[in-house]
Amino acid sequence: MKNSRGIVWGGLLVILGILWLLRNMNLLNVNWDEILPYWPVLLIVAGALLLATGNESRGFGGLVGLLISLAVLGGIVNKTDRAFDRHADNWDFNWDDDDNDRHFGYHNDDNDDDNNDNNDDEDKDEDYENDSENRSENRPINGNYKYEMEDFIQKANFHLEGGAGSFTLNGNTAKLFEASTKSTVVGFLSNTSINKLDNSATVNLKMEDGNVKIKNGEISNQAKIQLNEKPVWNIDLGIGAGKGNFDFSNYKVEKLKVSTGVADMDIKMGDKVANSNIDIEAGVASITLELPRSVGCEMHMDGALNAKSMDDLEKVSNGLYRSAGFEGADKKIVIHFEGGLTSINIKRY
Repeated sequence: MKNSRGIVWGGLLVILGILWLLRNMNLLNVNWDEILPYWPVLLIVAGALLLATGNESRGFGGLVGLLISLAVLGGIVNKTDRAFDRHADNWDFNWDDDDNDRHFGYHNDDNDDDNNDNNDDEDKDEDYENDSENRSENRPINGNYKYEMEDFIQKANFHLEGGAGSFTLNGNTAKLFEASTKSTVVGFLSNTSINKLDNSATVNLKMEDGNVKIKNGEISNQAKIQLNEKPVWNIDLGIGAGKGNFDFSNYKVEKLKVSTGVADMDIKMGDKVANSNIDIEAGVASITLELPRSVGCEMHMDGALNAKSMDDLEKVSNGLYRSAGFEGADKKIVIHFEGGLTSINIKRY
């Protein structure tokens, strides 16, 4: 059994190493799109070996395991529809999101605030809601999105859905929301709705489905976002991969939810509200949280494989950390963190 495992892992490393070396030496140019669909052939060969050897298959156990492992790897790569550009230093990943919400509209110009409709829940971006099949193939992929601030808006929700890219949120704008996006592959979709009954607004910004290009280690998709400082914000950030730099220190953030896969996230909180709740779900990520010393902090952590650095937080029990004087603090931040293989750092400023 030990010998079989050694053959499987050793064989995989040797094969992958040889392929990578030949590629870097420009000695190998393979069209993987034509080869990967035939990964089941490896399973057929493995099954044929087992049938042919029968009870004498012990010597071939490692080879059979290697073939099965290669078949699984090929099937995963083929199913995720990842294509490699072997003629340049670019890798194209097809991020396919089946959850294509129809309520997002493509918005690439200024929002005209000439709507006098008195409906309690009115969508002011209906003119920009177009199905993807009706959009021009030559649509712009660099956009500017904005929505005017209205005096009655006291609470606001901001939802960001980014497949992969570089995202920045900081500063202040006189508008409710403003964003500038830049991409060489896909565009963004945005809409804003308001509800006069509860004096609220909801802003959505979503990356379109499509390929994500990485060139020289940099992701091409970028979004720079600004929010208005007056409303109390409920923020939901969903980022598949990439980098996020979010400075909320000047905003009244009551709730913050962060969902990320493989990402490097820097988040800075402020002390503009009495109580803030932060929920973080991360896969393989590096997350840094900057928290003001004027706020009491409590951290609930779930996940065994997480590297952590807790500045000014002491361990109370398994998975629970608190700053000194948390119970009597006038303002508090409570964090619920769940991670897979994550580096989490708490910094106090």
